[in-house]
Amino acid sequence: MSQYRDWREQLAAIIDQRNEMHAFRNKVVSHNTRAARRQALFRMFALLRRLGYATAPDNLGERHVAALVRYWCAGRDQGVVTRPQPCSAAYIQQQLSILRVYGGWIGKPGLVRAAEAYADDPATVARCYPAARDRSWDGNGVDTQALIDQVAALDRHVGVQLRLMLAFGMRRKEAVMFWPHLAEVPSYALPGGLPAAERWVSFLRIKRGTKGGHLRYTAVRSEAQRAALDDARALVTTRHGHVGCPGLSLKQSLDRFSNVVRGAGMTRKALGVTAHGLRHQFANDLYFEIARVRSPVRGGDPALDPAVRRDAYRQVAEQLGHHRPQISTAYLGSVCRRGGKDDA
Repeated sequence: MSQYRDWREQLAAIIDQRNEMHAFRNKVVSHNTRAARRQALFRMFALLRRLGYATAPDNLGERHVAALVRYWCAGRDQGVVTRPQPCSAAYIQQQLSILRVYGGWIGKPGLVRAAEAYADDPATVARCYPAARDRSWDGNGVDTQALIDQVAALDRHVGVQLRLMLAFGMRRKEAVMFWPHLAEVPSYALPGGLPAAERWVSFLRIKRGTKGGHLRYTAVRSEAQRAALDDARALVTTRHGHVGCPGLSLKQSLDRFSNVVRGAGMTRKALGVTAHGLRHQFANDLYFEIARVRSPVRGGDPALDPAVRRDAYRQVAEQLGHHRPQISTAYLGSVCRRGGKDDA
């Protein structure tokens, strides 16, 4: 790097030499594209220095890309939380696209992998598309309680796992690994800054089996939820016991879950839903309780105060274990204003 006074000069030289051309086609790109690339690259290399990575522009490596994605996802870098809230998935994907082009410029065409390879929770970097239809069991004419009872008759453990998925929006793996005797936390013991703590008396601490090991708190709001929790506690006799089948490994328990629900006819082909539809049902029920109207995917009131809707989407996302409120649109749908802009 001796021919350059500093990293800015070297980066400018690389950009000036290559920025004019399209990444894959033999054509010139627009002035706006060139300006956006230049601005983004200078911003990213400046950010790397703030994060403690003083790399030369021609020496960019995979660990530097990973550090950038951790920052954009509000993850931890060297044990320190990088930012309070994650950037949008669209922004992260756009920045990685620019870095892919840049990797080709410096002779490293395979430098940047898919965004999901860097993120603890793939949902953080996945563009979210609003639900076009209700994927809950109720929304597809399934008698939820009768079907869960049918499964419980085949396998009590899987029946309890399904009840937990419905009551608390758990994923399959979370329900299998759930510790019912140690999970409940009174609202006053929750970390500060959780607005939901002011609304409900107790919460479940859910971390085992979550994507990326991310901790979340899901409210105990109803008698039905309390019954599901009591059911799990009755099934699991030890304080540190989980809801998975005794004597089976995690993989075996997950396979057993899949086999039992399939044996009960719970398939998309047969019923139009999957077990994950219980998570959709939880999300829609929680939205109704907060907003007092049905969700957009269920034909809810489009004239609802946008601030109320945004708050409901945020709370649903938090209790599902997502950082971005926009993720809720995958469960609840969205309301579009004139001009096609999403109100959610």
